[in-house]
Amino acid sequence: MRLTTTININAPVEVVWACIEEPEKILQWVEGAVEHRYLAPAEDGTKIGRQFEQKLKQGKDVVTFIGTVTHCEEPQHFAFHIPSPAYSSDAHFRLTSLRSDLTQVFYSIDVELHTLKAKIVGFLFRLPLTFFVPKQLRRLKQLAESLVAKDIDQTKE
Repeated sequence: MRLTTTININAPVEVVWACIEEPEKILQWVEGAVEHRYLAPAEDGTKIGRQFEQKLKQGKDVVTFIGTVTHCEEPQHFAFHIPSPAYSSDAHFRLTSLRSDLTQVFYSIDVELHTLKAKIVGFLFRLPLTFFVPKQLRRLKQLAESLVAKDIDQTKE
């Protein structure tokens, strides 16, 4: 199952990139995220292969996922893979600087369902997920634009 969305964000590409890659910013826009941390520093400056732990609140539970950065071409393309017994996902953020203050983000996620239960649930949740993915990107937009506005306000002081 593949879901995609594109959004324009009124912020420089570097600000949007930071929102996608930096753990403290990820917590501010990924719905349900309660923790996000890299498990080791980037060795030799490369971030590909770097693992992270993400804890997400799902209903009353907090679920822990271990993911791996699969692509990191700053500030154009960031991707990661998250496996689990029931499903795995590959997410890609592709950023294009349209102007110095405008970034287009193309997001895609491929979800592979491994178990019969996951396939049934995946079928039932496909429609809600088609609304959830754009909602997440709107949250990313809101954070990036608020960071730019905050910088502008601090510059005026």
